Amino acid sequence: MFEDIVETAREPLLVLDSDLRVLLANRSFYDSFKVTPEETIGKLIYDLGNRQWDIPKLRTLLEEILPKDNKFDDYEVEHVFSSIGHKVMLLNARRITQKEIGSQMILLAIEDITERREIENGLERARKELAATKISEDAAHEYSESIINTVREPLIALDQDLRVVSASRSFYEVFKVKPEETVGQLIYDLGNKQWDIPKLRELLETILPQKTTFDKYEVEHDFADIGRRIMLLNARQIQRVLGKERIILLAIEDITEQMRLQRELAERTRDAEAANRAKSAFLANMSHEIRTPMTAILGFSQLMQRDPAATAQQRKQLDVINRSGEHLLTIINDILEISKIEAGRTTLNPTTFDLQALVNDLEMMFRVHTDAKKLHLIVERIGELPRYVVADEAKVRQLLSNLLGNAVKFTQTGGIALRVRTSPGQAAGLRLVADVEDTGQGISQKDIAGLFQRFEQTESGQKTRTGTGLGLAISRGFARLMGGDITVSSQEGKGSIFHAEIGLSAGDVAGVAKKAADSRHVVGIAPGQPKYRVLIVDDNKENRDLLAQALGPVGFELRQANDGAEAIREFQAWQPDVILMDLRMPVMDGREATRRIKSTPKGKETAIIVLTASSFEDGRKDMAAIGVDGYIRKPFRESELFEALARCLSITYVYAEEAAGSLPQPSAAAATPSAEALSRLPKDLVQGIRDAASGANLKRLLTLISQLETHDAQAAEGLRELANHYDYEAILRVLPGDPA
Repeated sequence: MFEDIVETAREPLLVLDSDLRVLLANRSFYDSFKVTPEETIGKLIYDLGNRQWDIPKLRTLLEEILPKDNKFDDYEVEHVFSSIGHKVMLLNARRITQKEIGSQMILLAIEDITERREIENGLERARKELAATKISEDAAHEYSESIINTVREPLIALDQDLRVVSASRSFYEVFKVKPEETVGQLIYDLGNKQWDIPKLRELLETILPQKTTFDKYEVEHDFADIGRRIMLLNARQIQRVLGKERIILLAIEDITEQMRLQRELAERTRDAEAANRAKSAFLANMSHEIRTPMTAILGFSQLMQRDPAATAQQRKQLDVINRSGEHLLTIINDILEISKIEAGRTTLNPTTFDLQALVNDLEMMFRVHTDAKKLHLIVERIGELPRYVVADEAKVRQLLSNLLGNAVKFTQTGGIALRVRTSPGQAAGLRLVADVEDTGQGISQKDIAGLFQRFEQTESGQKTRTGTGLGLAISRGFARLMGGDITVSSQEGKGSIFHAEIGLSAGDVAGVAKKAADSRHVVGIAPGQPKYRVLIVDDNKENRDLLAQALGPVGFELRQANDGAEAIREFQAWQPDVILMDLRMPVMDGREATRRIKSTPKGKETAIIVLTASSFEDGRKDMAAIGVDGYIRKPFRESELFEALARCLSITYVYAEEAAGSLPQPSAAAATPSAEALSRLPKDLVQGIRDAASGANLKRLLTLISQLETHDAQAAEGLRELANHYDYEAILRVLPGDPA
């Protein structure tokens, strides 16, 4: 019987001999304190767990208090275990005499009150050891009663007629009843029939006769004296010796408080989710309000940069507008990106790109900054670096740019090194491994702890008063999204090393060739095609004008609408081939207008491309569900717009490269630079210009030419004039050396 009671107790329990060596421990003890029977039985209690149990207050209880009092309850002990951490425990101890041999034993019950969570169920160990003791029935009964009263959870024993044989002290205390009102009574009659609970009847009369054990049976009930309680019941049918009737042991755990905390946690979780939704709505609104004017600013400046009549001074001013706008957009995107990372809404856009070219671009870009600060820049490509890979190029570029940018910002003397290599990844993939090392002022251990937290800046970062404190948080978020991570090691006064790893897969040149083709500048619609009608729908006049000026010269027939209602009227009257639809508009928004147009037979045949300034892409799936044919986020590149139109209408374009012969020739005001003048320029910058011209990448070409101005302003102006007239062959002819 003793074994069965030990089996049923849910809390950790130890049986010690007079020398304080462990005779028996229950399963809950092993589970709770992460030890095995082999490491426990026969050991001095203080030696358990590599002497983790050598606790001064435990020694006081066992060696000073218990020898005088024979029992002691609610003795609090606080201790830090190396394997399970900090614990606060309440100990109940009893000295028990085993009458047959006259030896004394100590029963030690341990309640973990650190978290007040679910009490470990089951005491299923040590039946063989107890059977070997062969104690008498009377001694076993006394032994069992001692254990029952030591266990802190309510415990009750019933006979076959479901009458109470015995109950623990905890049962009387918790349920406010007395022994004389309990022992011998039918369990359903206890407390003036308060225990006549349908679910309890089901357990005792239906479930337990079919199964000798049943754990974690939840019962909820209102008691007149103690109120509403939620209980977990563990039940055992126990076969007694000498042919006596079986008894039922019922252990009761009160989880009312635990369930209250769970409900409170669920409510707080719902509140947090509501707050996240509100934040997302705010960010979407903020994004729309900022991106809408930014679309006009960047779009018109790009159009003006292509104007052959623009003077050199005007182009410089337009460069400033573009750079400032891009910088502002970068800050906005950082804030929005970290919000998307936190909400788990960031997605990858894997494409094939030239990894070697990306590293070259970064080297050229940051060499300008390191040269300006008189720092050394070393870029090492370790081993055989693949050229074409598949990953989210924008995120890889931003991650490495953030790390290099920080290194340049916080390094005043010495230099910076970027070491790049690849290693085999999971399955057939690769891992890009990049180390950015600097000789800057280093980072304190205190600052390292919060280095990757949003809006956190190191002490040196706060002194510079630059940045938003989001760059590293975003970079680590990107790295983890791509199956990697970023770590840092640093010594104050000596510098830092940031180690980044991300997942890649092998790519091929075909994907890069397609991207190069997509970046060509459209100047017209190829002959032999219809006059396509485009309806521009936007409540912002500047945005409508921008689209009109981009599409009109190419050859599209255009009409405009201020809102969704006007768009429906124009659609019915004019029947356009494609509609460029903004989403947020007065009177009727783009979603409703799209839904109504697509519900008509003609609307099903009409392509609708959504142009939105929203920061989140949740609406993309919703829009696809009502038949939207394309989705472009503002501010957009001109090539994105033409690509979307080509997909919807199967258009063939005429590109600037194909029509270069009909364009005006460069003016004599800007003389074509000589090969001799260009031979004095940095070789890596010249090679970058050669690559951009070969790929007809006008945007990249103009960026590199702008970097050239610090070395030779006249040569830069001459190359810019050729670039603005799309004369890439002339640029390639004038560059010194052979193509790399």
